[in-house]
Amino acid sequence: MQVLNIFFLLTTFILSLFSAAQAVDFDARDSRVDLPILMVPNNAVTPHMSADKNGHIYVTWSDNKGGSPSIYTNTFFPGRGWLPDSIPITTGYPRPQGSEIGNAISPQVCSDNSGHVYVVWVDDRAVKAKTGKRDIYLRYSKDYGLTWYHDFIDERIDSDNPAIGDSINPQITCNEDGNVYVVWQDDRNNAGIYEVYFRSLQIRFAKPADYIQYYQYPEVKLNTGVTAGRYNAIYSMISTDRNGHVYVVWEDKRNVPEEDIYPGIYFNVSKDHGSTWLQTATRIDSAPIGFYDSRLPVISSDSNGYVYAAWTDNAGRPTRGDEFAGDGTLDVYFNRSVDYGVTWDKEDKRIDTPAQRVDVRHAAIGSNDKGVVCIVWSSNFDDSSSGNKDHFNIYFNHSENRGSTFLDSKSNIRLDTGVQPEKTSALAPLVQVDNIGNVYAAWVDKRESTYDIFFNFSIEKGQKDTWQDSDIRLDYPNPPGDSINHRMTIDNTGNVYVVWQDDRSALAEGDYNNIYFISGFLDIERLLISGQRVGEACFIATAVYGNPFDPRVKLLREFRDRHLMSNRFGKWFVSLYYRFSPPAADFISENSYLKAPLRIALLPVVGIAALAMHTTNIQKVMLILLILCVLTTAWAFWQRLH
Repeated sequence: MQVLNIFFLLTTFILSLFSAAQAVDFDARDSRVDLPILMVPNNAVTPHMSADKNGHIYVTWSDNKGGSPSIYTNTFFPGRGWLPDSIPITTGYPRPQGSEIGNAISPQVCSDNSGHVYVVWVDDRAVKAKTGKRDIYLRYSKDYGLTWYHDFIDERIDSDNPAIGDSINPQITCNEDGNVYVVWQDDRNNAGIYEVYFRSLQIRFAKPADYIQYYQYPEVKLNTGVTAGRYNAIYSMISTDRNGHVYVVWEDKRNVPEEDIYPGIYFNVSKDHGSTWLQTATRIDSAPIGFYDSRLPVISSDSNGYVYAAWTDNAGRPTRGDEFAGDGTLDVYFNRSVDYGVTWDKEDKRIDTPAQRVDVRHAAIGSNDKGVVCIVWSSNFDDSSSGNKDHFNIYFNHSENRGSTFLDSKSNIRLDTGVQPEKTSALAPLVQVDNIGNVYAAWVDKRESTYDIFFNFSIEKGQKDTWQDSDIRLDYPNPPGDSINHRMTIDNTGNVYVVWQDDRSALAEGDYNNIYFISGFLDIERLLISGQRVGEACFIATAVYGNPFDPRVKLLREFRDRHLMSNRFGKWFVSLYYRFSPPAADFISENSYLKAPLRIALLPVVGIAALAMHTTNIQKVMLILLILCVLTTAWAFWQRLH
């Protein structure tokens, strides 16, 4: 019986290596974050989120529960959940005596792994006091969001130098050393002409009191190279490698033909925490000269000096061939730097499928330290008909060599797989990729009567046929409501978090929203059982090699795809394994003493798989004949001895 058990376990493990499907286990349903739940309806909007590697999740939003909109936060503690009472962090001070508290909106949050949390927002207290315009403020916590500093006062980030300006759209990033980087748009140089401004600071956590040290006085303008206050520079986005390099990209309307300067996507970089920047911002798109429109850039970077940017524009690139000629619609483009933003590739790349008359919206980008770059967007392209211009789907393209080439350009991958093309309006996609190669995408979708949050994922760097056959709805359907303004973040251990605002509340009709959240975990030892929904999975034994992406495991996975899943018997064999393997798989995972003997036992299996994958048919026949010859000789020798 013991021999049979060992044989059964070995057989089960071998089959488990032939399986690559995994599952994201989400919470049973979403949960409210803007706590406590009040009988008087409130309007909680524009959430933003950050998470650390220890399981703490920080959400901030703007909420009118106290009258004027203020900034609130809540923290998720591992093992405890969300705080029962969200915390208002805006003090309203400093402000002139007798003036009203300002409306605080558009919060952004960043955190490190030591409990430090930083929040910036837009505040119109100066407008209400009739002393200025909207400004950018900051507060920070050093105890996981429980208390906020400085006491009784908000830290103003922008200044009115050289004149009063309207400061909007802040973006924030930070690192482990207390460095905080903030970028925003400001019209101080010419009312109505917004430009890109930046300020960085380091919070020195010390006893008896912390203090803030700025890297520059005052803040600096990043859209350098043209006269201040003359051209709009908007939609700035920021990224950092957390080692002092800060990258900012934006949409720039500068147009000085006599100096060969034209509108496009521009970029600036600092290598010293924002103390100094390029004297002339770099244009990174390759759009031809003309009255074209480049929009909404996004940016990502890694720790190895690679910087990636994507955007949409309608210029076309006719010098690359007829299929790249402009047709008046927006397309997705990409460029990269391999040297910390100092130089960029000479030509940008078209990311969506060329030679298709489609309209693109809402591109997003994500990357990891292993060279995987992922781009998602919404498009009204439909490859089965002429396309419905009122319906959008989510498409994807990716690179596995740090943006040198993209693998899905001839035929982009559609991610909103749970609905037929032309049957929905899927918008505002987000994408994240971890260092294992798992890719996560979330978006807003109106396939039913309301906007809802949908999700899909891949465990193989976003490669074709590795996404889920049916996408996953994240927001709870009852009562129905519009779910919008979603944010997603991940860590490198398989956790994914999504937050959004939702007007499902049945307390009152009108402009009332609440903040909802859901978390998921992509277990690298999770396997979908055939016929089940995502989340209804069983454990498999990957413990022998310690990593499902081990080269030997990848080899066996390829063997499965080519030699098992290509025929009826092989598919039946793998399906049978899906049904009956969980108990044995759990037993292997819980008993580490099986690892060594199973690794030895698997050597011939791995060898046979390698031969099957890397030899021609003639070579396979010759090997089989050789093996039969050796076995026949050995059997004859054995018979002679006995």
